[in-house]
Amino acid sequence: MNALIWFVILYWVISVGIGLYASRYVKSGKDFAIAGRALPMSVVTATVFATWFGSEAVLGVSSTFLKEGLGGIVADPFGSSLCLILVGVFFARPLYRMNLLTIGDYYKKRF
Repeated sequence: MNALIWFVILYWVISVGIGLYASRYVKSGKDFAIAGRALPMSVVTATVFATWFGSEAVLGVSSTFLKEGLGGIVADPFGSSLCLILVGVFFARPLYRMNLLTIGDYYKKRF
């Protein structure tokens, strides 16, 4: 077998090992979704930004730039960043205090 196959197998074994190790600490869906609320703010922030700025933001922006010019790409990174900051400033703390995971949970509790 060539080196690439061995690398893929090694990566898979390490990933499964990490998953099995981490599964000992996961007791509920809430533990899985938010890591038992034990992560520091820097890790949570990095995770949220990485989730929002996936391949669309990296690969799709070049296509949008070609079609619409510089004005077309302003909304994606800057608008999304502003939205995340505003949600973090105004909604994150109240949702956290109410022990909710999503805004959908808020609507479920409210209505």
